[in-house]
Amino acid sequence: MYSKQYFSNWDEDILLDSIAKFWESAERSTPIDNHAFMSNWLGWSLGCDWTLDEKRQYVELANEICGEDFQYILLVGVGGSSAGARAIASLGDNSPKFVFVDSVLPSVVEKIAAEVGSKKTLLVISSKSGTTLETITLANYFLDKLGDSREPVTYKKNAIAITDPGTFLEELAIEQNFRSIIRGKPDIGGRFAELSCYGLFPALLNRTDISAIIDSANEMAYLCRTVTLEDNPAIPLIEFLLQNLRDGRDKLYVYLPESLSNFAMWLEQLLSESLGKDGVGIIPFIGESDLVSPSLDLCSVMYQDSSMEDTATRNLRQCFEDHSIPIFNIKVNKPESFGGEFFRWKMSVVLMAYSMKINPFDQPQVQSSKDKTGEILDYFTNHGKLPPTCSTLTLPEWTAQIKNDTYIAVLPFLQIGDEDQELLFNLASRMRKLTKRHVTLAMGPSYLHSTGQMHKGGPESGMYLQLSSDNVGEIPIAGEKYGFSTLLAAQADGDMESLVSLNRPVCRVNLGSDITQGLNKLIAQFQTLYEQ
Repeated sequence: MYSKQYFSNWDEDILLDSIAKFWESAERSTPIDNHAFMSNWLGWSLGCDWTLDEKRQYVELANEICGEDFQYILLVGVGGSSAGARAIASLGDNSPKFVFVDSVLPSVVEKIAAEVGSKKTLLVISSKSGTTLETITLANYFLDKLGDSREPVTYKKNAIAITDPGTFLEELAIEQNFRSIIRGKPDIGGRFAELSCYGLFPALLNRTDISAIIDSANEMAYLCRTVTLEDNPAIPLIEFLLQNLRDGRDKLYVYLPESLSNFAMWLEQLLSESLGKDGVGIIPFIGESDLVSPSLDLCSVMYQDSSMEDTATRNLRQCFEDHSIPIFNIKVNKPESFGGEFFRWKMSVVLMAYSMKINPFDQPQVQSSKDKTGEILDYFTNHGKLPPTCSTLTLPEWTAQIKNDTYIAVLPFLQIGDEDQELLFNLASRMRKLTKRHVTLAMGPSYLHSTGQMHKGGPESGMYLQLSSDNVGEIPIAGEKYGFSTLLAAQADGDMESLVSLNRPVCRVNLGSDITQGLNKLIAQFQTLYEQ
């Protein structure tokens, strides 16, 4: 099945022992080597564990909803409550129109609200914790919007909550008489929950045939129970990644064909939040090959579907081979079979974390940013303005610190159109070409629930460029003294303060009121500074 080369320089006894302990912990709810978290968070370990009654209940509810005249379905959720659902639901027929609401950018919120208008809309609010700031804020906003021209008894019946038992969201749904509450299982963490109700029920609403996905996941779970090196599909991936970590290759580029592109967000979060802590981790680069360099700190996982590789992919593969970049190849015959890839990566990440002596199920630096954002919003509520921000490096100071082993993270908190989006990518691409270093580009505040943990808890090799602007319009939030623009600014400030407090090299650049002009100026400025 797999080449023996992946097992070189590996202590097989240690690996086999860790696999055996994993399954013992999963089956008996016992900790691994006194790591209690291993037994408390392994509810996903058997694949999809829906009972027949649960599946029947969810399918009946989804069919009932699909038989009504909804024109839109809005899924409000961020991070693990959205990424897995997006990947699976992408295989559906998008009728009614399925919209993922995972950003508090005022321009995005306003656009969605205008598009939905008075059309009949189902609102699905998904949050494991039931307290996620963005989710609850967006939920209240759209509940208010959808209720403007409707009787509460009617429009609240067009709302569904997906959350764990006993959460604030559950209480809200009961209080406001939501149509239904779908309760998740507390022993499954958010980024591990795509094969539970958090990922599968939204997919049912998008008329996705989930059977093949579930079968693929369950088959992979069965194969991963095999405690032999040759037959367990997770083992070669674990060995490949750990071997490259030992060789100093902690940057991972994952190539996904178009048919699997929605898998990227989920995988990026899984790797970043599970492994990016205690100063270690694998830094993921998924999608844009123009933002990575064939360097000594890079390795790659390349997926291939049933289609032939295009010229660009073949050229990328050849470039990696010419520069001796290690490549791990995975073939997926049809999109539905990536259900197994969810499981392969989850098990691999957990066992890697075990070998690295870190907890794969927490995300402490994500929480620290949330806490700082909460403090900033409290200050605004009490004083009517945002508090003063901490100082960051100037652009010349920041540029001067770029080294041969760093990566650059461009972190925009901007309301932009297609033209500015292209300029942002040009900025990131230009930085990569000039510095020969890897560059990530992730929009704030969404990245706070994916790569945010890696930036603050992972290897101290990141360089962080936060972009802001004056070009923001306020949208009120019912029941709050602040609007979406203020929330966006508070999240940017909170993350910046978290980075600074950890002595991570961060520079904030305000692009002014004209974002296009500001981006063009920044591109020219950086090129001049770096070439000096």
